[in-house]
Amino acid sequence: MTPRRQTGIALITAVITAALVAALAAWIAWRQQLWFFQLENQLDQGQARVIAYSGVQLARFTLRDDARNNQVDHLGEPWNVPIPAIPVEQGKVGGRLLEQQGRFNLNNLVSNGLANENEVAACRRLFELVGVSPQHVDALVDWLDADGEARPGGAEDAVYLALPQPYRAANQPLTDLASLVRIQGFDAGTIERITPFVAVLPPQTPINVNFASPEVIAAVVPALTLAEGQAVVSRRAGHHFGSVAEFVAALPERARGQLRFEALTVQSRYFISEVDAQFGRVTVRYAALLERNGPDFPKLIWMRRR
Repeated sequence: MTPRRQTGIALITAVITAALVAALAAWIAWRQQLWFFQLENQLDQGQARVIAYSGVQLARFTLRDDARNNQVDHLGEPWNVPIPAIPVEQGKVGGRLLEQQGRFNLNNLVSNGLANENEVAACRRLFELVGVSPQHVDALVDWLDADGEARPGGAEDAVYLALPQPYRAANQPLTDLASLVRIQGFDAGTIERITPFVAVLPPQTPINVNFASPEVIAAVVPALTLAEGQAVVSRRAGHHFGSVAEFVAALPERARGQLRFEALTVQSRYFISEVDAQFGRVTVRYAALLERNGPDFPKLIWMRRR
């Protein structure tokens, strides 16, 4: 091999080596930059969670102060107005409070392990009003009650154990609406249809007539039609009900005799605080269920990502 050819090979080898070293250095730099970005995102996420929790704490203080100032909850209260995103250091936070007792509490269907037939009848009416088969209520009661005997149209362990991936009925209160998907008949469409009208709260809770929709009012007042429920809600728009007695006075006379007064209220204990928080490049969204007992600081039942 001639000296010139050896020199050329050495030069090519040097160039290739330099290119490999440069590529390796670039890859190491990229990996290091990626690691820094990941670390920064983790720190931002941690800060965003802290900001979100602070937003929930603010909601708790707001509800406590509201309970100290008045004993009636209604749509016109300041806490019912969503808070737009407000700037915080390197981010922003906003949210809203959602009253929950204007909705039918699905856990009301069973009390002490036994079906509450008054609540079952109300739930049947509600489901029918929103276009869902009332038979779904039987399956829901079987999921909640303590016995293993299936109601007509319901489902107990025998049905669920026969599925490709078997499981048993819960035989205990629901914890969230998402768990409805495990109950016979509750597909995604059914759950979506009832979601605006129902809630999952610790049993038992009355309906706040200042927040209830026409469908819920017509469901809990047995003799009331949907049109009459809409008329009641229209009357409420100009002036909230200061007491259950005021609500009763707004009903047609024929509907007043069938009322269960213990199922109605103008005070609310349960609220969901929804918080959107951003810090740096990270945005987190949380929901928290709050329980308020008079003027005491509201209890945080759960807090989860949404």
